[in-house]
Amino acid sequence: MNENKAFRILIVDDTQKNIHLLGTLLRKENYLINVAYDGESALELANKVLPDLILLDVMMPGIDGYETCKRLKANVRTEPIPVIFLTAKTETKDVVLGFESGAVDFVSKPFSAVVLLARVRTHLKLRRALVELEEKNQVLEQMVISDGLTQLYNHKFIFEILSKELADARRYGDPVSVIMFDLDHFKKVNDVYGHPVGDEVLVKVARTIKDSIRESDLAGRYGGEEFLVVLPKATLADTKVVAEKIRKNIAALTWTQPGLAITISGGATEFNGGNELELIDTADKLLYEAKNNGRNRIAFAPQKEIDG
Repeated sequence: MNENKAFRILIVDDTQKNIHLLGTLLRKENYLINVAYDGESALELANKVLPDLILLDVMMPGIDGYETCKRLKANVRTEPIPVIFLTAKTETKDVVLGFESGAVDFVSKPFSAVVLLARVRTHLKLRRALVELEEKNQVLEQMVISDGLTQLYNHKFIFEILSKELADARRYGDPVSVIMFDLDHFKKVNDVYGHPVGDEVLVKVARTIKDSIRESDLAGRYGGEEFLVVLPKATLADTKVVAEKIRKNIAALTWTQPGLAITISGGATEFNGGNELELIDTADKLLYEAKNNGRNRIAFAPQKEIDG
């Protein structure tokens, strides 16, 4: 398959002859083509189809090419799309105005097909390279904040999230709660079934936690078999509902290994002053209270009650 097949180009020109000429030339190279006859239509169409490149005439009815380009660059969705001006206006001041509007290149009318295609290929290659670089950066950013095994947030990042939420709680007076979970008898799982099964358990439990929390909640692997859930704008009553949902969903999981059953214990508390470590310490104390009372349960208490 021709590598050009994946690229979509938007042609913006008010002259049918120019559009036909450009369309014929570009389709021969297997580019996908969209057409707009004025600036307003171009803005609407570009926002809808998100082309890989725009060929833009300068002199058009309504808003001209310069203004169209400025508006494209002011829209976060269309800002990354490279714009090449096609124009007979090639004086220095016109070229400068075009670049100031956000264009990446100029092609003079009447244009050479060879030159136009060369510039189109060059800017599409640059566009593809930038997109690939951005995707790789996103992967790297995700790796920095994620736990490698479970893909939940890692210890460092979930702690940073908690710090931010507590700062917001102090500033705006909104509630925020946390739940600290720990798998029951997890050492026995590793000893009896082996560490690969233990890893499988952690992954499945992590996925269940993520699927069970509210959209606004954030979950991280705090360490080993411990998980921390941060619940912004959640009272202790709200947190009880979420925590019990997680506990029940994990207890209901089925496993292929004979005799394997997984439960969790947890400690949940609502922020009432102090710092991140004090809040986590409260949740930890409640977690071990749940363990001591038989496991597969959640202990709840306001922060001041357990610390006081």
